[in-house]
Amino acid sequence: MLALSAVMGIGWLKAALGPQPEEIPHDNTYNWAEYFHGYEAYLDQRISYAVMIGTSMAPTIKDNDVVLWVEVDNMAELKVGDIIIYQHPTRPYLDNIAHRIIEVGTGDRENQFLTKGDNSSEEYWVPEGNIHGLVIGVIYKNGS
Repeated sequence: MLALSAVMGIGWLKAALGPQPEEIPHDNTYNWAEYFHGYEAYLDQRISYAVMIGTSMAPTIKDNDVVLWVEVDNMAELKVGDIIIYQHPTRPYLDNIAHRIIEVGTGDRENQFLTKGDNSSEEYWVPEGNIHGLVIGVIYKNGS
């Protein structure tokens, strides 16, 4: 377990020292595998990215940081504390929002997730149909 943690940590460190947002092509063809040694659970999936606008997730994710995310095959695997990327449930023109899950819906809210930005007071119930994926990493602007 310790060895796995060390390997994953090295992979994340290499990612943090890796490409800057302006170096990532917009056609999503960047080869992320070289930066994620030891994190192969995600390497068999397509890793997508989005540039974040705003500060609702500061200090975890700041304006112009790049989030890396993968599609989720089984929404039941999402849990409180995960950061997801989704389309706003009531304002569909707002897309690629990254917020933290603070509650998993049950009963009438089954198949929905209550989300909130770390630096925001607004909470939204997001139906699983609006969820694009699970955030697995952040590339910080200017290495911050």
